[in-house]
Amino acid sequence: MLERLKQIPPKIRLILVGVFLIMLVIFIVWEPSSKRGSHGSNAEDSDGFTVSRNESGELILNPEVMDTSRSIYKDGEWLSYDDIMKFAANGELDLVSELWALRRRCPTGYTIDQCNEVVKAFLLDHYPGVAGEKLMAMFRKYLTYEQVLRSYELPRDIKQDEAYELIKKKRREVFSDQEAKLIFGLEESERQYQFGLSDFMSETKNLPGDKRLNRYEDYRKAVYGNYYDAVVKREPKFNKYETELFLRENDMNKLSAVQKDPQLRSIREKYFGKDGADRIEKVYKDIEVQKNKETEIDREEQAWLRANPTAKSADRDKAISAIRTKILGSQEAEEYGRRKAYEAEQKRLNSK
Repeated sequence: MLERLKQIPPKIRLILVGVFLIMLVIFIVWEPSSKRGSHGSNAEDSDGFTVSRNESGELILNPEVMDTSRSIYKDGEWLSYDDIMKFAANGELDLVSELWALRRRCPTGYTIDQCNEVVKAFLLDHYPGVAGEKLMAMFRKYLTYEQVLRSYELPRDIKQDEAYELIKKKRREVFSDQEAKLIFGLEESERQYQFGLSDFMSETKNLPGDKRLNRYEDYRKAVYGNYYDAVVKREPKFNKYETELFLRENDMNKLSAVQKDPQLRSIREKYFGKDGADRIEKVYKDIEVQKNKETEIDREEQAWLRANPTAKSADRDKAISAIRTKILGSQEAEEYGRRKAYEAEQKRLNSK
């Protein structure tokens, strides 16, 4: 079911994200079948399934559907059932994302039910026997869960964390608690992290940087539990760098420029090494140079406009263009002019 693990940047940032039930938006797209049948040579009684059993009791599928499945999934390197369970349990694998990756491979024009049949064929083909039946059972429940969510209306005027708790309860009406944690555990931990982040920031705002960093890792360990190592492993270095700067902000603001620069250098080398720190410093210096140029442009433009209040539009544009070209060069001046025009248009639209 699942391709070899890829490094996917996490959505873990030190801001309190206003996350409101992403799953409701995603799941509404797909609608499982409501077909019903019976065991034996007829269809099984399960949402969206038309699986048959042979005389030995083994699950079988239409050969055409199986051929389609083998064709579109032939280039994958698939994990074993045991690895799926292990990686899903520790947060290295997101079963919902993997299911949607399988669905996205369905041929153009396939209906929802047809795509589900193809996914089902994949499970039977790549995970024969008990492993395949267990994965099929989870898939069946997942289709039921999608149907439950579509018909479920959240109460109005409740907080985001309260709304998410209701969704978690709905999941456990379909899945056992163990299954729900296997499928949604990492996502639920991420929501818990986000919902509690504001309180953590408030509680630790007066702590020294070192203690605040330690408390932050303790907070994440408590929230993520057995997912913590996977979260840390795939967290981008730049996120870690920004996090440390944020948590040390109070300490940094107390330092003079002479004291602050070596501290920043040390933190950058910690995450990016000497060469990476050099590149970051160059970027910041380039940004500072650009800001100074734009400040100079604004000063000269305002001086010219004050000195020429009655200038015609064409003369004004020509003078402003000359100022920008003198300071930035012709190519950068054109880019700067387009950006300023865009910003002016956005400001005009927002003021309506």
